[in-house]
Amino acid sequence: MIIDDTATSATDTGEFHSGPEAGSALIGSVEHGVRELRYAEVDDLAIFEGDVVLGTVEEIDARRRQEGVVISGSVFRWPNAVVPFEVDPALPGPQRVFDAIAQWNSRTRIRFVPRTGAHGDFVRFVPSMSSRSLVGRQGGRQTIELAVSAPVGTVVHEMGHALGLWHEQSREDRGNFVAVRLDRVDPAHRHNFDQHISDGDDVGRYDFGSIMHYPATAFSTTGQPTILARVPLPPGVTMGQRSVLSAGDVNAAHAIYP
Repeated sequence: MIIDDTATSATDTGEFHSGPEAGSALIGSVEHGVRELRYAEVDDLAIFEGDVVLGTVEEIDARRRQEGVVISGSVFRWPNAVVPFEVDPALPGPQRVFDAIAQWNSRTRIRFVPRTGAHGDFVRFVPSMSSRSLVGRQGGRQTIELAVSAPVGTVVHEMGHALGLWHEQSREDRGNFVAVRLDRVDPAHRHNFDQHISDGDDVGRYDFGSIMHYPATAFSTTGQPTILARVPLPPGVTMGQRSVLSAGDVNAAHAIYP
């Protein structure tokens, strides 16, 4: 399937490649039960919110027929907060991966370690036209796809998904902090702003500066903001920055990997 380049951000890091709504999947949480979310089909994958891989469309369809839940709780955490990894030799700019790993390893309890033959579950960083990741540990080999244009901050972001973090603006309480201007989003891509509940509780305060937050102009067709803050941003904070883990990101990592 051809990626729809009209659904990219102004600065294309590969995170915002999407397509028209193609179907729905179920997501479960202990606190909120089962919710339905809508996805786009890109390269035969079910893509949610631009860069979250739910699985292949075929897998999602099979789970729906079985009334299964796509993501659910702590079983998708990495044991002992250790994430084995390997880097595809064909990946351009591999140093960005090691720089991103340094952020997670130095600021959280999580440890990304080189994969050995003893590691059955691991992530592999691979080149792609898009930047995207599955959410949480899936078992066996799972990929973090990186566009050639993706900077270190985007690598950190996609690693956050692989650890089990969702987008910040998908929190239960987002309506208290942001307003979404769907009139500035192509109707075919508005499903990317569906509010959903993650597979765990919201952690800490709403964090505009989270590396897991959408940028203000995500999926904009006009160049104008699609996400407007309802409250003043803290001094020095940029919504949806892609530079470093915020204090809130670190706290969230500690919450799911105590």
